[in-house]
Amino acid sequence: MKPLFVLSFAAAFLAAAMAAETKAPFSDLADDSDKPIKIYCDGGQEFDFNTKTTICHQARIEQGEMVLRANEVQAEAAGESSKVKSITATGDVIITSRDATARAPHAVYETEARTIHLSGGVILTQGGNTLRGTDLVVDLKAGKAKLTAAGGRVEGILQPGEIKNQ
Repeated sequence: MKPLFVLSFAAAFLAAAMAAETKAPFSDLADDSDKPIKIYCDGGQEFDFNTKTTICHQARIEQGEMVLRANEVQAEAAGESSKVKSITATGDVIITSRDATARAPHAVYETEARTIHLSGGVILTQGGNTLRGTDLVVDLKAGKAKLTAAGGRVEGILQPGEIKNQ
């Protein structure tokens, strides 16, 4: 019975996505890689010039249309440059764009690879649709996202009315 349910769910999700011509979550961010990264720290900021890292408490990070909020964010510079290599966020992480919102306890944004990896229990919302899993990897360059679950089962609620209107 489980394989039939999983197959039915996958077919329904695929059909819904095709009918709505929806795109991968956060795919609207693909062209924002050349935009500046703005960092706001409501709870203070710490710098370590030896390791080229900065820790931001009660953080809000913006790059183009993407906004990342978290209790703590650590940004690491690449080599000798001051260009941000990666951003690691922990504690009530929320990433939003024009078309989607993802929430998880932990996230890593690799600026060069243009990937976002959320982990620890993910809730992804796009329109009126909600999916839940353990890990979400979003490839902003390719416009693809993969949601997985530790137990193998990704759960979701799809709104047919929302799909028709998108």
